[in-house]
Amino acid sequence: MEDKLTTTTVIAKDTSSAMDDIISQLGEDAVILSTNHKDGKVHMTATTENASKTPRRMKPSQQFSKIFESRMLNDQFLTKEKPLELDNAFNETGASTAQLSALRNEIQDIRNMLSGVVVTEPQNLNDNVASTTALKLRQCGFSPNVVKKLEKSFIGKDYESGRVSFLRSLAKTLVPSDIENLKEKQIFYIIGSSGSGRTTLSAKLAAFLADNNKSNSIVLSEIQNGTGLMSDSLRGFARLLNLKTSVVEKNKAPENELNSQKTIVDVSSDLSHSIESIEASRKIYGNKNVCVILTLPGGSSNRLIETLNSSCEDLEPVIALSKLDECEIGPEEFSKLVELNSKIGIITGTNDIVNSLALSSENVLTQYLKENC
Repeated sequence: MEDKLTTTTVIAKDTSSAMDDIISQLGEDAVILSTNHKDGKVHMTATTENASKTPRRMKPSQQFSKIFESRMLNDQFLTKEKPLELDNAFNETGASTAQLSALRNEIQDIRNMLSGVVVTEPQNLNDNVASTTALKLRQCGFSPNVVKKLEKSFIGKDYESGRVSFLRSLAKTLVPSDIENLKEKQIFYIIGSSGSGRTTLSAKLAAFLADNNKSNSIVLSEIQNGTGLMSDSLRGFARLLNLKTSVVEKNKAPENELNSQKTIVDVSSDLSHSIESIEASRKIYGNKNVCVILTLPGGSSNRLIETLNSSCEDLEPVIALSKLDECEIGPEEFSKLVELNSKIGIITGTNDIVNSLALSSENVLTQYLKENC
C-alpha cells in the first residue's frame, strides 16, 4: 500500500487559492512550510509530517475572520495610522512563522482586490465605514480619481466640513488662475456643438465686454459659412445691442484694431474649417490677445465632453458652462473636466442677454457645486 502524501507544493493565482489546494490534498492539519511569489503566481509548500508535534493549523477563513472582525472597524485600521499587529495576535494561537507570512500575503491580496470596490448597498455597511467622507463623495457621483486626488482637503474633518473643503478644492482646480485677464483679450472665438447656446453666448459676451470696456468698440462676427451672409440670430443680437458686424473667411484672421476694438467670432461652421483662422489670429495678434471659448451646456454627457475635448484640445479653450437654467452640470461631469485638465472661465444660466454672464471664480463655482452636487 502506498504511503499517504505528506508533503506537497502547489502553484495558484493567489494565497487563498493555494491554501484551498493544500487543504484539499493534505487536510486541515497541514502545516505551511514556505510561501513564495514567482512570475505572478503563489508557490506554497506544506506537510503533514510531525503534525502532532506542530501547532495545529486553523482554517484560513476562521483565522482571518478573527483578525478582520476585530480590526476592520478600528479607526486606526481605516486611516492606516497604525499597522495591523498580526505578530501578537497570532502568537496567542501558536501559529508558525510560515503561517503568519502566508496570512500577510493573503491580507495584501484582499487589500488589492478591495482597492477598486464600489459599494452598491451602503445601507448594509457598518456606520463607521458607510459614513466616511471619501465613500459619500463617491456615492454622490465624483470619480475615484478625483476623490483620491483631492483627499488632502477632507482628511481629518467631519463629513460636512470635509465636503465643503473638497468642493472648494475642486473649484480651485477648475478655475483658471488668470481668469480676470479674459476681459483684456482682443479676439474671441466661440466654439461648441449645435444647440449648445454658442451664438447666444457670443451676444452675452459682447454685452459683458461692452459694460466692462467703455473705450472699446465691440464687433460681432461669424466665420464664413459659404453664403457670405451672417446668420439671422447673430444679426438680430447685433441689432439689439447696437454693435457692428462682420464676416470672417475661414482661413483668415478678422480685421481688428488692437487696444480700441474687440471682435467676437461665432464659429458656426465645422471647427476644422476654422482652425486656420484661429491660428492666423494668434500669429498676427499674439496668443495673449486671442481667446478660444468652448460652450458646454448643462446636461452634457461625459462622452460629449470627451469628444469636444479631443476635437479642440490643441486650441486650449476656456470652458463656458451654458444653459444651467435648463439642466445642471453634476459630479460625474465635473470629475471628467478635472481629469481632462479643463478650465471653466464663464458661467451663465439665463435667456437674458444683458447682465447674464459671470466670470468663474473659486467662490462662485464653489457655491454652484454646493447647491448642485
